[in-house]
Amino acid sequence: MKKYLKISLSILLLLLIGYFGYKHFKKTTILLDVIHEDAESVIKIGVHDITKTLILDALWSPSYYWKKTGSYKKDKKKDSLKGDDKGVDLKPFSIVFYTIKAVENTLFTTFKIDDTEAFENYINKYSKKKSITILADSKGYKHLSLGKSKLILAWNTEKLAVALTSGTSIEKLKTVFEDVLLHNKLISDKNNDIIKKLSAASDHITFARKESLIGLNFKDGQAIIDGTIHTEIPNTFKTNITHNRLPEASLQMYFDANFDKQENNNILSRRLKDLSFFTKNNLEVKELVDRTNGFLSITIRGTTKQADTIVSYEYDDNFEKVAVKTLEEKKVPKVSMHIGTNDNESLEEYLTTQGAIKNNILTSIPYYTFYAEENSNGILFNTTKETTVTEEKNSSSFFRLETSFDGLQDDMSIPGANDIFSLLNTLEIEANQVEGTNQIEIQGKLSAKQEDINIIPQIFFGLQQKKADIFLDKEDL
Repeated sequence: MKKYLKISLSILLLLLIGYFGYKHFKKTTILLDVIHEDAESVIKIGVHDITKTLILDALWSPSYYWKKTGSYKKDKKKDSLKGDDKGVDLKPFSIVFYTIKAVENTLFTTFKIDDTEAFENYINKYSKKKSITILADSKGYKHLSLGKSKLILAWNTEKLAVALTSGTSIEKLKTVFEDVLLHNKLISDKNNDIIKKLSAASDHITFARKESLIGLNFKDGQAIIDGTIHTEIPNTFKTNITHNRLPEASLQMYFDANFDKQENNNILSRRLKDLSFFTKNNLEVKELVDRTNGFLSITIRGTTKQADTIVSYEYDDNFEKVAVKTLEEKKVPKVSMHIGTNDNESLEEYLTTQGAIKNNILTSIPYYTFYAEENSNGILFNTTKETTVTEEKNSSSFFRLETSFDGLQDDMSIPGANDIFSLLNTLEIEANQVEGTNQIEIQGKLSAKQEDINIIPQIFFGLQQKKADIFLDKEDL
């Protein structure tokens, strides 16, 4: 009996060593030859670790998954391409996205093609099904664009490069595609700092940039974010903030960019300068930013009524088409936005001169009517003329966001967003400057309705159920 027990324990030990050895091997090798040598920041999605977490969650809550997967399968449409061999593993041990400094607002990732013929067959079928044209580049690779050029695929016989962009032209992306597909400018050294950092990270999702490291993990009823950001200089932000808090707000956010440091002002100005919002409203970003002290707060609590002008058309006695304007009341959230100003130049005067404020109303935001009022602390924009009673608070966080999704559903009607709001409870995120250092601590928590079920299936199955409900409603019509 003892001999049998020893043999069993030895086999179990070997299996465990083999599993963890294989896992460590995969965690490292999957990261090689997929990240650009000039990657500025990297996001690793631990597909294997997330899958393992969900399997364990299903074992602990089988009835929940049985019920949800049963209804999901009934509603799911059959994909004609699902059974095809893709020739590339789109669900590897981990998926890695990276950014390149020279190409803004774009995420890249790379997949290794295992079977060139199978991949070509699959991508040809897919492109025909979606009526998308595959283009052949003269330098020896092919590419196609999906979703109005938001997602671009480029490939040769060995690798598939993917770019997810918010509007960058294909010409700007080609340099990276050529680096990856033609020149193999990818990290292949397992001792590279970024490879070592990512392979050692055990979080479900990991963000890394130079010394900065942030992890996101999905647990029962919540998603937890935790990590540290390293800035180039110490004490970038303040460690003591005074702000006005609105009790029982459905959304409350403040951020102190600390314009006592001119570099913070310059960085924010550079990041905002290309936004079309400012040019459309005749605003010069630097002129606007220089009139603030870097503090911004936004609160939402309750609703109010505003008059909306409805334009319709009628024919007069001469059968000529004329516009008829009528006022219609609409329910809008009570939003209060506070921008801290400096003592040198008036922000309100600048906005009025540029036409962004007319008759004390902010005209640059068309959805709601914001009434403008400047005082010694800054400029206020409110959707109501009522006085909002707040509490002055001190905090060590230079950034904080608090959201109650139940309250937000009552206060705001955002098409599509309320579906996910109904599945969640609260969101809290804060950032704290570690005094005397160049470190910023980030902490946050997103909580869902059910405390005993992992947050991922709660959101996934919840949204699927809402889609099914919409479909049934249409069928009834």
